Order: sequence, then structure tokens, then C-alpha cells
Amino acid sequence: MLEQPVVSFEHGQGFSLTGADILIDQDEFEGVHIAAKNLSKDFTRVTGRGGNAVLTTATDRVESKSCIIVGTLSKSAMIKKLESDGKIDFSSIDGKGESWVTQCVSNPAEGYDNALVIAGSDKRGAIYGIYSLSEQIGVSPWCWWADVPPKVHDDIYALPVSTRNGEPSVKYRGIFINDEAPGMDSWVHEKFGPKFDSNFYYLVFELLLRLKANFMWPAMWRGYPYPGRSFFVDDPKNQALADTYGIVMGTSHHEPMQRAMNEWSTTEPANTWNWETNREKVTEYFRFGAERARPFESYITMGMRAEGDNPINGSDPQKILTDVLDVQRGIIEDNYGSKGGAMQLMALYNEVQKYYDNGLKIPEDITLLFSDDNFGSLRRLPNEQEKKRPGGSGVGLSDENSLYKSPNISIDQYYYHFQYTGYPRCYRWMNSNSLGKAWHQLQLAHAQGANRIWVFNVGDLKPCEVPMSFAFDLAWNVHSISADSFLQYYEKLATREFGLGHAKRIAKAWYDFDHLVALRKQDHIDVSTFSLLKHHEADSIVARWKTLVQDAEEIDARIGKEYKSAFFQLVLHPIKASYLCTLLRVTQYRNQLFAKQRRNSTNVLFHRSLDILDKDHDLMMEYHTINGGKWNHIMRQPHYGYGDTGAQPSRNMIDGLCYVQTREDSNPSVGHMGIAVEGTEGINPGHINEDSDRTHPSRKWLEPGVTLPFITPYGPQDRYFEVFHRGTRAFSWVAKPQYDWIKLTQYQGHLKPEDDDIKVILTIDWTQVPAGFDEKVFVEVVGSRDGYEKVHLTVRHSRVPVDFTGFVETSGHLAIDAGNWVTSPYQALPALGRTVAGSVTLPIGRGQSNPDDIPFLRYPIYVLSDRENTNLELLFNMTLETDPQSRMEYDIRWDGGEIQRYRLTDDDPGNDRGLPRGWNVAVMDCVWRKSHNIGHATVGAHTIEVRLRKPNMILEKLVLDLGDLRYTYLGPPESEYVEANSRTTTYIRHNDRLSLDLRY
Repeated sequence: MLEQPVVSFEHGQGFSLTGADILIDQDEFEGVHIAAKNLSKDFTRVTGRGGNAVLTTATDRVESKSCIIVGTLSKSAMIKKLESDGKIDFSSIDGKGESWVTQCVSNPAEGYDNALVIAGSDKRGAIYGIYSLSEQIGVSPWCWWADVPPKVHDDIYALPVSTRNGEPSVKYRGIFINDEAPGMDSWVHEKFGPKFDSNFYYLVFELLLRLKANFMWPAMWRGYPYPGRSFFVDDPKNQALADTYGIVMGTSHHEPMQRAMNEWSTTEPANTWNWETNREKVTEYFRFGAERARPFESYITMGMRAEGDNPINGSDPQKILTDVLDVQRGIIEDNYGSKGGAMQLMALYNEVQKYYDNGLKIPEDITLLFSDDNFGSLRRLPNEQEKKRPGGSGVGLSDENSLYKSPNISIDQYYYHFQYTGYPRCYRWMNSNSLGKAWHQLQLAHAQGANRIWVFNVGDLKPCEVPMSFAFDLAWNVHSISADSFLQYYEKLATREFGLGHAKRIAKAWYDFDHLVALRKQDHIDVSTFSLLKHHEADSIVARWKTLVQDAEEIDARIGKEYKSAFFQLVLHPIKASYLCTLLRVTQYRNQLFAKQRRNSTNVLFHRSLDILDKDHDLMMEYHTINGGKWNHIMRQPHYGYGDTGAQPSRNMIDGLCYVQTREDSNPSVGHMGIAVEGTEGINPGHINEDSDRTHPSRKWLEPGVTLPFITPYGPQDRYFEVFHRGTRAFSWVAKPQYDWIKLTQYQGHLKPEDDDIKVILTIDWTQVPAGFDEKVFVEVVGSRDGYEKVHLTVRHSRVPVDFTGFVETSGHLAIDAGNWVTSPYQALPALGRTVAGSVTLPIGRGQSNPDDIPFLRYPIYVLSDRENTNLELLFNMTLETDPQSRMEYDIRWDGGEIQRYRLTDDDPGNDRGLPRGWNVAVMDCVWRKSHNIGHATVGAHTIEVRLRKPNMILEKLVLDLGDLRYTYLGPPESEYVEANSRTTTYIRHNDRLSLDLRY
């Protein structure tokens, strides 16, 4: 997708490849032969005609005047002859790993006028070159897995170009199929039988190669159906098939010495996987795995954890792991000739990272597997000493793996989660990954030397199709996607899968989807996550999802029939399912709120919640029926009903729905008419107060329950209140504002018991409000039967000076979206964070020498409220310290005063995983919330300054509490920015964001 084009579909731009023979040496690697046969099939898919015969060099028969020659430098006699004849120079890839050259040649062999040559530096280089051609002629890597149809062309021409594709940015790039029940395992059992056998895995291997991946940890779910998955024994062909295809096999972070844990649990008694009490038996288990792996290209996992992926048993875990490693290294030496004779990795996962940081010695030629925190934030990166380790030199490997004998390679890898099962809550259902976050963290990992292995936990695989494409494109060329090129990347991806016709709209849909899942993972949304009462937060999020669904459905209605299935899988389903999930939670919340207020409309929301839950199920069933049931069982992971443990639910369940008895009247003290105002659920709602005389209207301590947030000429210019029914008899109502300049969308109405509630929008005609007006006003609402209430609102007609430029307080608070205002040397990350604006960070590599030299981000503000002990909250994207010797710190300065320094995270000595205090909350919220008392904020102009001292700190939002900050999940919307009539500030527009460049 990102390579230079080597084919055209326009006549006259080269020679025709339609029907061209595919020539391959008889002695070539079998994996290259497989790819060549698939190339022939791909030409048939695209052209609808056969004729691209796969021939060996021993074949005399020539079917075409043009041919495609494929092979490796070490195996192909034809490739060698082309070089010796001076027709192609392969020196640029000779000795490189996984590289290839594509070039047109005239008169390549007897009987042929033209050839398109694909020469690989090694086996995988040739395979990637072949599949790159398949992709360019119109066959997606996801042709089978996502049912992406080939692009149909009458003819295909080879362009007269020469291209070289160099070594990838990351040496080993792969996936971990994990926690694959109940979706993938049920699907495999139905389609392939009771085992994950070679008939299944060859499809996975081909997908990985088409995506330019080369590494895999196989599925290993335990227990159901008994005994669970074991790649090496479920089908004796599995391991050999992987090697034939060119996939390097390993085992997961807690499965040592190339053995699946199910191999132990199915043959040994319970509680015997223990090094201290069963050392001899465990050693023999290790030995068999190494012996079995010896003929194949493998990356052997070292170390040991307790059974069930738990911390190791024993009184001294570090001592146990040291002994385990010593024994394992001896086994490697016995089987491979030296202790470093096979590629080895050590998983620094969870508590093992603590042991390593506390002094656990790991031999220097073992690759260190660092891990994220299971939620996409890097926990550790190699320090300067670790970068000098020689790990993974590849001693004893065959010539085809010359890539892994390259000098000066870094020794570190990263295990990164696109899916997870565990604390504080699983996310297993569907794609919930912020690719903007993944981009930043993987860029940081690569820059710090973690570039030997990237392995991605993809769960069921199917939900992670887009993240997998993204991850492997980045792993192949880490510079191919920039911070501000996500839309362009998505457009290229959409063009590859669906053609040019709808590519821009599909790209925008993916981009918007990514922004929305960055708010919070679908599985982590609870009933009260998003606020209904403040800043229209919940309704705004639902509206964004609804708009996205409508856009996707419009594309679906227009897209070609051949793309319907792929579009549903890759675009429409994830958007629609996420919308229903969010809508259900917000509807449940509204049901509970209305029940508190005893509204008749509570019961409508009760039934609506059940209806949405059914629609969620219907959408899953639609997935199961597409393409004649090809994907039955996929996406069946329950996603409602997580308990306090965070464990995955066994069946979808929603609780807490409320039902009001609407056949009876409310207590006469409150009557039939109810009034609810924006910003509060009311004071003691739904209950009778002893001071019943103060409820018509609400007075004294009850008055805040009918008081709207105050309003100024800056920020949102509307407020609302609702008139609702809480009885059995119809009534009319009339609203009477205190002043004519208080405008309402509705001044009167009639409500029957079964009617929906009425929302009345209130605005202010500021042209009629006296200058300096600062008083509480009211709107009387009078019911014809028994209702009388006053809605209160403070109106503050304050204006900032005409020469002020900056942000202005919004009714008791001030908010700034940091991604909108980025100054050099800081970098904007428009695709990362919970705000539409994105976020801001230091470019990778800055802040390492002298952080005091880094400039401040500067935010001019104007305060309308005098406030003692003003609180400034900074919202940072969820990241972690990646070096235990280097703290993530930032500075704050208020009005040019003393610099205050803070640390982003706090140590939690009681956390056995070595994670900081509050991580379990922040990781689900996707942000760190950091509060600071900046003292007295007087009415007038001020300046907030923030300096980031480390590049792994990502600032999203600043929120200033000026007396009426009402908590919401996302924080208030950005405050209004005003510009002076004469100013010295220059504004630079980056894409759709306005950035501030301060000139001094």
C-alpha cells in the first residue's frame, strides 16, 4: 500500500502482465513457491482470466512473450544469471534482510521479450515482493479475512521502473492470538473442526505475510473445550507449516521453551508446575520443547511464571528465575551448540519487570521483551546500558535468515495490547484502540531502541483488522505515518480495500471512530460515565456517534454490492455497535435520573433500554449471517455486565433499570407538574421534604435544585429547563420570564400523562441587558392544575477589554484544549487524546539534555470571577514513566511568578505490578488528572504557563475552577477565545486547528 507503484492499468505504460508466465526455480524455498502460486490465483481473481502459469526454470514450454521472474539471491539460478549478465544489480539488497528489488528487464530469457523481476534478499524478501505485487494489482491482504473483493481490471501493465525495498524498521513483527473464546474458538470448531489445525493456521500465516509480518505466538486458551489450544500437538503439521511459510514461531510471555502450557496441564496433576518442588520434571518439560523446536526457525521464550499466567510461586522469585534461566540456557547449549545458539527472549511482564529493575540478571544475548501496561501505555524502554546488549545475534541460523545476523541491532522488543483480559477490566469485544496513542507509543519505543520485535495481542484477530494493518505498516516503515497524516493513511487504506469512489468518506469515518473510542473503551463505559446534566456531555457524545452511523449508512447505501460485506465488517459494524453501546448506557442513565425525579417518561426509557439491548444482539446476529454464515460466532463476546472484578461476563446483562408506577399521582405537596433544570438532578429529588411550603416555588435550601448555571456573553449562550409530568391528569403551563431580554423557545404548553417531556431553551438578548448587570433573575412556570415553580439564573453582563487576546472565563470555569494551541518546539498530535483538538507533546528526543531550556506553553486568560484558592487541573493522556531513573515532570507558572514543579505519576509501593498510584482509574479514564492550587485569581487578565520536561508526557486539556466548575468525565468544552483589535500575536492555521505562535 505504501510502496512505489510498479504496475499500471492504462494501456501504453509498459508491457502487459496479463497471462504472463510466472517463473520460479525448482530449488527455491517452498514458501516462495506457495507465494508464487497465490500470485497466479490473484491474477485470475483480478482479470477473471487464467493463463498466469507457474513454471520452473526446467520447463521448456513458454505460454507468453512476457514473464514474471521471482526468487531469492541464494536459490534462484535465473536471478543469478540476470545479475551475471549485467541486466540487474542486486548489490543494494545483498546481505540485507527481508528486502527485495522489482525491475523490468528486456529479453530476460529465451522466448521472452520482457520480464518483471522480483528478487528477494532472502525467503521472506521474495515473498513480500510477490505479495506487494498482488496488492498493487488489486488484491487486499484481507481478501479472505475481511472478504475484501479484488479490484477487477481488464489488463495490467508493468511500469518501466526499478524499486528497492530495504530492511524493515522492526525485525520481527507479529501477533498473539489470545483469549480467543468464545468468538474465534467457536468459529474455528464450526469451520475447521475441534482443533486449531494447519487448515486454519495456513490462512493466518498467509495473512501475516501479505501484511509483511513474520512472527507469531499461537492461540493458547485453556479449558474449553477441554483441553484448550496447543499449537505444537493439536496438529503435528502446524510447526512445520509455519516454518515453510516463513513465520517465526514463539510462545507467549508465560509459556517457556517453545511449549504450550496446555501441554503440561493435560498430562500432569494440578499444582505441580512449581520449580522448587518439581524441578526435575519441569526441566524435562523444557528439554523436550527445545529438542522439538530445533529444526525450525523459532524465538524461544525463557523464564517461568506460575500456572495460569500468575506470579511465580516461591519465597524468593528472583532467585528462582535465576536458577530457571541457568537450566534453560544449558538446555539451549545441549541442543544448539552454545547458550546463545537459538534466538531467545525474556518477558519482563508485570511483576517480572520489578524483579529485573531490582537486579535480576538476564544474559546479555537474550532479547528483553518489554510490555505495555496491557492498555497501550509503555511501561519501560531500554536505557543507555541496555542498548549496548548484543542480544539475539542469531548464531547458528541458516543463510536465509541473514537479517538476524545484522550487526549493531538493538535487542529489545515490545509486547503491545490491542485486546486484554484482566484487571481493572477486560476489553475483548471489538476494536477499542486509539491508533493515535499506539502511534505515539510505538514511535517512542522505536526511537529508544525497542526495534527488534513488536508483537501485538489481537485477541480474536477479526475485530483488530484495521489496527493490525496500521501496526504492521508502521513496523515495516516507522516513518510512513506521521502525527498529522492519519487521514491520508486512512484514505490509502480505504482506497486499497474499497477503491477511490468512497475512500475519503471512509477515511473520515475511521478517523472519527478513532477519536470517539479514544474517549473510553466500549467495554469500560458504565451507566454514569458521561454526564447528562452538565455541558450536554452525554448527549453530545451520542450525537457524534449517531452522525457517524448516519454517514456510514449513507456510504453503505451507495457502495458497490461487491463491497457490502467488507464494508460491514471493517466500517459499519464497529461504528454501529459502538453507537448502540454508548446509547444504551446513556439511556440507562437517563432512566435512573428520571426515576429519581419520578417522571412519567421514566418508563419509556425502561423499554427503550431493553430495545437497544435487543438491537445490539440483532447486530451481532447480522454479523453471523453475512456471507452465508461465514463469520458465525465472531463478535459474540458479551460486553455488558462487568462486575467489580473486571472479569469478562458470561452473558450480556444490564441492571439498575427503574420503573415508576404511573397509575398513581404524586404526593399533593409536589403535584403533577415537575421542573428540572440543566446542571443538577434537584435537591432530594423524588422525595417529600418537611418544608413542603417551600416547594411552590422551591425556596431557601431547595432553591439550588432549580438554579441554572450562570451565563455571560462568553461561552455557551443557552441554558435549558424541562417541564415534565409526574401524575395522572393533564395540565397546561405558562412560563413568565422576569425580563423581556430573557428569551425562551416555548412560553406555554399542555402535557398529558403519556406525553414526552418538554425542553425549554433559554437565551439572553445581550443588546438589551444593561452594562455591568450582575444579578440573579428568574422565570416563573405556572401549571394550570397544581404546579408553580421558579427557575433561577444569574446573568452577568461582563466584557473583557478590547485590547485583550486570549481565553475568557465561561460562567465559573475556564477550559483550554491544548491540541488547538501548539507553539514551537512542541508537537501537535491531532489524532491522540480525548478532545477533538488532539493533544500536545515534546517531539521524541527533546527534553533529554537540559529540560530547563525548553520553553513554556503560554495561555493568556481573562477571569470574570474573583476566586481564592483557584484550582488548575491538567489532563494528561495516560502514559507511564519508562525509565525508573528518570521521572516525568512538568512545570507550572502563574502570572510569571515562581515556577512550580510536579511529577506526573506517584509511586505506589503496595502495587505488586510496579504501577503508579491511581493507575487503575486513570487507565480506564484514559487520562491522568492533576490538580494544583495556583492561589488568588482576581478579575482581569492572567497568564497560565506549562512546560513539559519529558517527551512521553501528552497534555490534552487545562481546566481552571473559578467557583462553578461542575465535574464531568471529559471536562467542560473549550472556553471562548477572543482577539484584540490590535495585537502582536500571529496565528498560524495547521489543518483545521488554530495554533498560537507568540512573537516576542
